[in-house]
Amino acid sequence: MTRDDDAGCAAVQTRKLIIGTPFQILTADFDGSKFSITGNHTAEGTAPSWMIYKDPSLLWAVNENANDIDLFTLDSSKTNPSPKSTFQGSPGVVFLEFNKDKSRMVGAAYGSGKIDVWDVDSVSGSLKLRKTITVPGTPNPAQGAHHPHQALLDPTGRFFVIPNLGGDTVLVLDSESDKWEITGNATLPTGTGPRHGGFLSAGDKHYYALASELSNQLFLFELSYPGNTIAFKQVQAQSTYGTSPPANASSAAAGELVVASNQRDVYVSNRVSGNATDSIAHFVFADSHGSLDYEGTISSGGLRPRMFSLSTDDAQSLAFVANQGGESGLVAFKRSAESGTLDPTPVASMPSAALVAPLLAATDLNGPQFVLEI
Repeated sequence: MTRDDDAGCAAVQTRKLIIGTPFQILTADFDGSKFSITGNHTAEGTAPSWMIYKDPSLLWAVNENANDIDLFTLDSSKTNPSPKSTFQGSPGVVFLEFNKDKSRMVGAAYGSGKIDVWDVDSVSGSLKLRKTITVPGTPNPAQGAHHPHQALLDPTGRFFVIPNLGGDTVLVLDSESDKWEITGNATLPTGTGPRHGGFLSAGDKHYYALASELSNQLFLFELSYPGNTIAFKQVQAQSTYGTSPPANASSAAAGELVVASNQRDVYVSNRVSGNATDSIAHFVFADSHGSLDYEGTISSGGLRPRMFSLSTDDAQSLAFVANQGGESGLVAFKRSAESGTLDPTPVASMPSAALVAPLLAATDLNGPQFVLEI
C-alpha cells in the first residue's frame, strides 16, 4: 500500500495522534486515508486544550477550566491515556513548553494572568512548581486582565517569548541560571491581542512571526539579543487573511501560527470568519529581504480551527487540523514539501459528531481544540 507525495511513492505508515476536546483526551491512528480512535479518557468538566508529550509514554495536559496539570501515561502502542498524577498551579493554563533539556516546563495561564515554571522529573514526569510569575503592567482596558497565551522557547534555548493577549505585549522570560525573570517586552497597539507566534532563522539572523487574535494581523519582527533580553524590531504587518478578507471582519479571530521546519513556510488559522467554513492561510518567508509573502488560503474543513500541527516526518507532508465546530472536527491535508502549499482537498476527515463528548453532544463548538502527532 503506497501514498503519492512530492518525493515519489512512499510506504504508508500509521501515525499516532493525540486529540483534546472538552471533557476528553483521545488517541487516534491515521493510516494515510482515515482516522481511527484508539483510546479515550473522559473527565467531565475538564478542558485539555493543550498537551505536551515526551517519549516513550508521558503526556501532560492542561485543564483550561481549573488550575491543574494532569500527567498521563500511554501504552506501548501510544494509545489508552491513563491518569497518573495531578499537579496544582495557576488557573487557566492554555500552553505548555519544555526548556532545551526538558528539565523545566513553562505554562502560560491565560485565565489568571500568570506564568508557571515547573521542575520536571526526568523519569517519572512528576512536576514541582518552582516559580509563579504575575504578568506586570496595566492590561488593555477592553480586556480588563492580562492573558498570556503561549510560552515559546527561542532559537538560543535561553528565552521564552510570551504573547500577552490581554496586555498587547510580547514578554521575554529569561531562564538563565534558573532566574526565570521577565527581562523585556515588545509593546503593540492597543487592541492587537497577540496570541501565538513562531521563530524563523536565516543564517545568523532570527525573526519572530506573530498572529494577533483581535486585530487579525500577522507581524514579523527581526530579533536582536542585547544582554539578558530580546529586542524586537517590527519589519512587517499584514492581514492574517492575506488578500482573502473574511465575510465578517468584526468577529474574525486569528488562532494558531505554525512555522514549518524548513524555516520558510508559515501557516495561520483564521476563525469566526463569517464564511461557510474557516481557513488556514499560507505565507512564505523571503529571507533575502526579511518578509512574509502571502501565498494562499484553504478551507479548514470546519469552524473555529483553534489549533493545527504538521506531521513529524522530515518533509512534514501533512497538516492535521482541529476544528471546534462545523461538519469536520478532524481533518488531514497533504502538504507539498517543495512549495509548502496545502492541498485544499482533504486526505481524510472525521465528523465533529464522532469526536464530541456525549455529555456535550447537544451543544455547539465542543469539537477538537488540539491535535498532535506523537
